[in-house]
Amino acid sequence: MTHTNDSALKQQSIPQHPEFEAAVAGGSLTSEGPGSAHRYRNLLLGGLAILLLAMAMLMSYSSAFGNPTPNNVHLAVTGDAGTIVALERQDSLELTVVGSAAEAQAAVLDRDADGAIVLPNPGTDAVVTTYVASGGGRGLSQAVAGIGDSIAEKLNATSETTDLAPLGKNDPVGSIEFYAILFAGLGAALGATIFGRILGTVDTSAKFVERSVVLVAYSGILAGLISLWIDSALNAVTINPPAVFAVLWLTAVAIGGAVTGVAALGGTIAALVMTLALVILGNTSSGGPLGIHLLNDFFQALYFVFPQGDALDLLRSVQYFDGAAVSAPIIRLGIWAVAGILLTLTAMLIRSRRDAAARPRSTARPTSDSHAAAAWPTPQAELSATTHN
Repeated sequence: MTHTNDSALKQQSIPQHPEFEAAVAGGSLTSEGPGSAHRYRNLLLGGLAILLLAMAMLMSYSSAFGNPTPNNVHLAVTGDAGTIVALERQDSLELTVVGSAAEAQAAVLDRDADGAIVLPNPGTDAVVTTYVASGGGRGLSQAVAGIGDSIAEKLNATSETTDLAPLGKNDPVGSIEFYAILFAGLGAALGATIFGRILGTVDTSAKFVERSVVLVAYSGILAGLISLWIDSALNAVTINPPAVFAVLWLTAVAIGGAVTGVAALGGTIAALVMTLALVILGNTSSGGPLGIHLLNDFFQALYFVFPQGDALDLLRSVQYFDGAAVSAPIIRLGIWAVAGILLTLTAMLIRSRRDAAARPRSTARPTSDSHAAAAWPTPQAELSATTHN
C-alpha cells in the first residue's frame, strides 16, 4: 500500500502540460497539438533519425543505380572459338557456349541468359549478331548490345542487334513494372503495420483468422488498384491484366504476411524497421529498371535476401517472356508468406505459454492473502469477540 501511495505522489509531482490529457486521448488532427514535454531533446533525436533515414536512402539508391556496370552478365555465345576464349577472360561475363544461333535465342527467351552473341568466323563480310531482351531490364540489354558492338569493332565486323523481348511502347524505359512492385510492397508493409495497431496483437486463433482475411483482402484491393492504373491509365500492360494482378497480389501477400509475423514477435517497432529495410535495401537490390547484373556484388547478394527482386523478375517473365522461369520467384515469394505465418504462430505459442506460466502465480496470491487475513483478525472481529465475552 505504501508503494502505491509513493508512486501516486511521484506522478502528481511531475509537471504536466496544460493540454496533456487531450494529447494522450488523441486530440484533434487539425492542429499540431501541444508539443512534446521534452521539446529540444526529442527535436534533436527526431531530426537526427530523419536525417539518417534520408542519407541511408540516398546512399543505397545512388550506390545501386548511380553507376551501372556489367557484373556477372550471363551470355550465351556460339561461333568462333578464339573469340569465345578471349571473352572468357573477362571477369564481368558468365558465358554459356551453345551450338547454334537458334539455341542462343532460346537461352534468352527462356531467361537462362541475359543476352546472346553469335560470333562469326574471321573473314570478309563478317557479322556479329547480338540478341538482347529489354523486357528483362533496359539497362542490361543496352550493356549486352554494347558488348556486341565492342566485339564487332575488334573483329572489324558489322554489328547487328535484335531485341527478342522488347518493352511496350508506353513503357520504353521499363520502369512501370518496377514502380508497380515498389508500391505494392510498400503498401503491403505499411498496411500490415497499421492493421496491427488497429486490430491488436494476434494472440488467439480467431484473431489469426481475422488478420489473415484482412491482409489477403487488402492485398487484393491494393493489387487491383495498381493493375487498374498501369493498364487503364498508362496502357502499359502487354498481356492479360489478371496475370499482372496475380503477381502483384502474391507480392503484397508475401511482404504483408512477413511484416505481420515480425510485428507479432517484435511489435510495431520491429515492423517499421523491417519496412525501412525493404524500402532502403529491398527495392535497390531488385535491380530496378536497370537489371540485376548491372549492380555490384553487395546488391546482387541482397537480391536473394529481399522479395522485391523475385517479384520484379516474376512480373517481367509474365509480361515479356510468356511465363518463362516463373517457378523460382513464385517459390521464394511463397517462402516469405509462409515465414510470416510461422512467425505469427510462434508468437501466439510464446504468449500462450507465458500466460499459462503466469496463471498459477496469480491464483496463488489470493490463497496467501486469505491466510494472512485469517492470521491477523480485523478490528471488527476483535470488537465482536470483546462483546461476546
